[in-house]
Amino acid sequence: MARIGNARTIADIEFVIDAPSPATDQATWTVHGVECSRERHRYNGPSYSFALEILQLRSKAQGQPPWHVVIIGELWNFYDAKAAPHKTQHLKVISGKAADILAWMRHNRNAKLQRATSHDGRPE
Repeated sequence: MARIGNARTIADIEFVIDAPSPATDQATWTVHGVECSRERHRYNGPSYSFALEILQLRSKAQGQPPWHVVIIGELWNFYDAKAAPHKTQHLKVISGKAADILAWMRHNRNAKLQRATSHDGRPE
């Protein structure tokens, strides 16, 4: 079984999907045949705050196996704490195969890296 829930895989997926800036109100977009949506929830209390982000990716590209994955991010901040705010991320495969998700991510990560490192910014 493919290992998919680690921090490196989550970071690679986030790199591939190129999410809109958090400052925008854009909550849905499509990239490389995958429908992406992001929801944010926040709470500010007298002694702490937290933010919860739910990022859903659904592959429905024709000719490709369908899959659905969710990345949940939490950020906790305790106002009196001397340490920096604590952030965690979790990945959950809702449907489909981890190997298909990883194959999509690797293909698109490599293509994006190749474009970024080419001299004129376009693939060769």
